[in-house]
Amino acid sequence: MAQRDDPFRDLCENASDLIQSVSPQGKFLYVNRAWKRTLGYTDQEVDGLNVMDVIHPDSRDHCRQIMGGLLDGASAVDIKTDFITKDGWRVPVEGSASCRFQDGRPVATRGIFRDVSRRRRAEDELDRLFTLSPDLLCIAGTDGYFKRVNPAFEKVLGYRPDELLSRAFVDFIHPDDKQQTMEEVERLAQGHITVDFQNRYRARDGTYRWLSWRSTPLPDRQRIYAVARDITEQKRIQAAMDRQALELARSNADLEEFAYVASHDLRAPLRAIANLSEWIEEDMPDDLPPQVREHLQTLRRRVQRMEQLTADLLAYSRAGREAGHAEEVETGGLVRDIVALLSPPQGIQVRPAPDLPRIRAVRSALEHVFRNLIGNAIKHHPGPEGTVRVEARAVGGGWEFAVSDDGPGIPREDQERIFQMFQTLQARDEVEGSGMGLALVKKIVERHGGTITLESAPGKGATFRFTWRAGAEKEGD
Repeated sequence: MAQRDDPFRDLCENASDLIQSVSPQGKFLYVNRAWKRTLGYTDQEVDGLNVMDVIHPDSRDHCRQIMGGLLDGASAVDIKTDFITKDGWRVPVEGSASCRFQDGRPVATRGIFRDVSRRRRAEDELDRLFTLSPDLLCIAGTDGYFKRVNPAFEKVLGYRPDELLSRAFVDFIHPDDKQQTMEEVERLAQGHITVDFQNRYRARDGTYRWLSWRSTPLPDRQRIYAVARDITEQKRIQAAMDRQALELARSNADLEEFAYVASHDLRAPLRAIANLSEWIEEDMPDDLPPQVREHLQTLRRRVQRMEQLTADLLAYSRAGREAGHAEEVETGGLVRDIVALLSPPQGIQVRPAPDLPRIRAVRSALEHVFRNLIGNAIKHHPGPEGTVRVEARAVGGGWEFAVSDDGPGIPREDQERIFQMFQTLQARDEVEGSGMGLALVKKIVERHGGTITLESAPGKGATFRFTWRAGAEKEGD
């Protein structure tokens, strides 16, 4: 291989690009160090090569045409081709070539090329990602036309890529969304980023698909890079949920009205029955048989139970949905007020922990929970003496309260059903109650973002634990 003796030889030898000079017959006159390092040939091996030996077979016809044109006097041309290394590896290159003439005859072609393997691999990876992505990926111009779209567009909208690229994208947009879409394109042209912009695109079958867009612009190149996700199904589900929520709200309103009317209308005849039983007893002779008197008393107790049941049903239907004013509640003071109201028997002591917290809550809701749990512990204690403890501890995002007693405990087989409506563990004639109390407590606690659990075993008392989430209360909640 001939050696270059021009003053630029050192510059060529130290260049990172591949530089070559080739005779009109295809023999190498010069290659630089980067050329040999990239393709793996020695100087001696290069001397025996023809230029076509280092061009990949797929590119040889194209390169022959270019070299023929240069030898015929064509001006310098840009070239994209593939070289092949000594070991058979393909090396994509880009560069330019020209021909040097002397006395009107071609002396040598000269070429300078850059190895673009890394860039080509990156482009191939991007192309695979672009092709395989289930999301809609595109490059658009600020002129309002798509420049490139991935196959997901055809899958979602049904159009071929050429159909999308040949028309302004606003032509596919729902008429009601065109104005805001063009305003968003203008913002992108000014360099702003789009996040979760939604509009509707017309599909080939005439239906519209909801798309959620994220876009970033390159204003200097007048390009927009965007990804969209088809959210049509989510929109349909959300609309169905909204309709169901509206129907549920109407149903709840009807139920509350029914519960209120039933409670109100039942109370009057129940009170009349109770009064009538008293009048009957008063009108009876003094020697009224004890059994008859007991029957009348049983009648009045059951009327009272019915009154309590109707009141509890109304409270259950409204639990957690009535407006309440959130305020700072000193729970220790709240518990002491409840104990004073309940007036437990002398042998039953209720001991609130000294460190019960101050929390923000709807006082009436929290009071109902404590009153029911403490009241149950007192009412169901079998002995003349007992202790009820109220404690609290901080848990993630709120507080956990515990109401514990040293009563008879609750068998495991009964623990699951005590939070259900109309459930009592003792006969109703033994302990008065509607069986609604714990169901109502559970509903209130859950409505305010908490949970309630029971820990108990026969003979070892019972502990009810409920959580009250910090920040769950809002004005008007």
